[in-house]
Amino acid sequence: MDYNQLAETFILAAKNPSKSRVVRRFNTYSHGEHQVIFYLFKNTGKPIVPSDIARYTTTSTARIATILNNLEDKKMITREISREDRRKILVGITDKGKKYAENAQSEFVGHIASILQAMGEEKAIPFVENFKLFLELGAELGEQIEVQDDTDESKN
Repeated sequence: MDYNQLAETFILAAKNPSKSRVVRRFNTYSHGEHQVIFYLFKNTGKPIVPSDIARYTTTSTARIATILNNLEDKKMITREISREDRRKILVGITDKGKKYAENAQSEFVGHIASILQAMGEEKAIPFVENFKLFLELGAELGEQIEVQDDTDESKN
């Protein structure tokens, strides 16, 4: 099997302008404000500082500050000084933010469910399992490549 050819077919399918709307929609829900509001929603009630969000999203703290400013302007989050450590700012989600996250998550799940339903059970179940495997292997191989890059740089 020619895996390079298969990879090119995969990339072309993902980049196809008529099909890329699906990818863009997925990216919308997994980046920026959406990603932050979903993280806060999932962790409601826990003390969260901006650096926790930056770590989770693999985003700079400066970018997180901008996102938090926007979400605060939209009344979706609150920020307050920690009572235990006055140097820390705690971030929380408001009722408006919770409603937004619930609606957005429901909409997103609905879109994915519609696609999976159109595929049919026979194709949808293996697709999801294979996609999970694809992401896991991609993460593992990505970490190996990063370690190799770090090793190569230290030799120079």
